[in-house]
Amino acid sequence: MPLFQNHVGINLTETKLQLVEISYKQNNFCLENVDQLVFKEPVLPDIQDEKLINILQDSFSKIIQKKTITSNSISFALPNNFFWFFEIPYDNALTKKDLLEQLKWEISILFPMYDRNDFYIQYVEVNKTSVRPEDKLIVFAISKRIVGAINKFCKENKFELKFVDNAHLASNAFLHLDRELEREDITFSFYIDQHYSSLAVFEGLSPFYFKIFNKNGSDFFEQLEGTIEKLANFNVNRENIKKAILSGQTVTGEFTDNISRVLGLSLVKINPFEKLFAEDVVKSNPLYLSQYNSFTAATGIAIRII
Repeated sequence: MPLFQNHVGINLTETKLQLVEISYKQNNFCLENVDQLVFKEPVLPDIQDEKLINILQDSFSKIIQKKTITSNSISFALPNNFFWFFEIPYDNALTKKDLLEQLKWEISILFPMYDRNDFYIQYVEVNKTSVRPEDKLIVFAISKRIVGAINKFCKENKFELKFVDNAHLASNAFLHLDRELEREDITFSFYIDQHYSSLAVFEGLSPFYFKIFNKNGSDFFEQLEGTIEKLANFNVNRENIKKAILSGQTVTGEFTDNISRVLGLSLVKINPFEKLFAEDVVKSNPLYLSQYNSFTAATGIAIRII
């Protein structure tokens, strides 16, 4: 039985649902479907459960009217503003259970208006790199209510929900396909979204820094300059950045050129479809041809195995 099963990846932004379906046949990963539907009103973290389910159902129904979905498994990537982020020191002698309790306690202190048990939590240990050999965690937390609503939508449509992840983290799956990447290489990974864009910095395949930007704010590049100055504390500077990659929603050439100017090196737009086999009918899809970069999260979560 093959390890990879046919899988639908959905990236949910504030303004649209993006869908990618990937299958595995004849020893190839195949892009079966790529589509999107724009919402009539924005989807925000405080949305009521039933309203979210109705929006998902309406969008999904319109997409599958054009092409039937054959997969039984589905996963979701959600934007940065659906997550709570923080960075904290931790005791690496703690068991996973005790560490989870510590993180819940931290949530109760940082966000006292919320019940600390109402979140699903994942984290990144920065000491997996030589850049930051300190015992600190980058923590991502998401409301169980939102995940529960998504799971209810999946069950109503007879899908098995596999994963729910942050859109930027899902997009970073494509670093693993970079055969030229060395263990010590520093990579800047940008994810551009409607309002809350982000930067993740890697040593090899290990992340050690995460920063949220407001793309629509006039201070985006001031924030980027400030972040570069802060990273100098870890001996990360323009001279030792090996690569800068871009994923997320479509932006102007001027915007990407300005990022390249700040960093002093060219920005590489990720094409999540380039290593996937696709029939001619898919290759002629305008989304495949010109908006491929915006489907990094949906594709990244769809190709995920573990």
